Amino acid sequence: MKNEKGYALVLVLLIITITFVFALSMSGMALSARKQFNKTDEVNKATDLAEMGVAHYEALLTQIVNSSNTEAKNKVKDAFEEASKKSEIIIPDYDEIFYDALVKGVSNNNYLTMTVEGSNSYDVSSPSVKKMSDNNISISFKTKGITASEKKILESTILIVKNGGNSLVGESIPTKDRYMDYVGYSIDLKGNGSDKDEYFPNSTYFAKDIQIRGNRIIAVLGNAFFNDNITFNGGADIIVFGDAVFRHEFNKPNNAYTFCVTGNTYLIENDTLIPYTSFSGTTGVSCPKANDNPWSIDLNNGIEVKY
Repeated sequence: MKNEKGYALVLVLLIITITFVFALSMSGMALSARKQFNKTDEVNKATDLAEMGVAHYEALLTQIVNSSNTEAKNKVKDAFEEASKKSEIIIPDYDEIFYDALVKGVSNNNYLTMTVEGSNSYDVSSPSVKKMSDNNISISFKTKGITASEKKILESTILIVKNGGNSLVGESIPTKDRYMDYVGYSIDLKGNGSDKDEYFPNSTYFAKDIQIRGNRIIAVLGNAFFNDNITFNGGADIIVFGDAVFRHEFNKPNNAYTFCVTGNTYLIENDTLIPYTSFSGTTGVSCPKANDNPWSIDLNNGIEVKY
């Protein structure tokens, strides 16, 4: 009986020991798991904060792009208005003005920081502008998400693209309400000192015929619709800084003249627009091609983020 009691005691002590060791092991594993869980949670928070920095910079960059487009447009408009008063046509490059304004805007915001809550914050730094091609500009930058115990750095790239002009080929005849200004009268610039040059600051629909005699200029800052005949006599100039739609083919005179269309030219055929491929309105003067389509963030490809 005594031996059996001794065996039972040993067995109980062994079970207690094993249970205690197992409990300690499980407790250690639980603490380790808890610690790992907390670390993972902090890393996720830091990543979320860094992503908030990406969204913040995208919104800021949208404003910079818009203001750069506005600056380029205004400078081109001012230069074009001056050119319309002279015989020479010198228009600054829209894209060069935009790029310089974009670089300046980015460099003026080379470091941003934002506290979200308590010790949670993010910052944006190291923005870099790189011209990839004539139609693509990349903006790379870093964002850092910061918590009480973790930091997460993301490297991101946003692509700025040049918006292409939309072709009107195959479309129906544009109505006058698609143009900001409507000229419902005939224009006859005699060139004898009694008439001044005509300057139209917006897209314009010309409903009736146009005659220019002598050294006079008609300038349109925008698209133009010519619904009637156009007649040149002498060294006359028409400058359209945009696309031009012709109801009738332009009869080219033998004398010196300039008919500068910086965008696309269209002719109406069977109530639809076709390319006016035979248009040759310029002689002896360099006619700058329009490049004033604005830039924007490439929404199709989104933002490239490296985690």
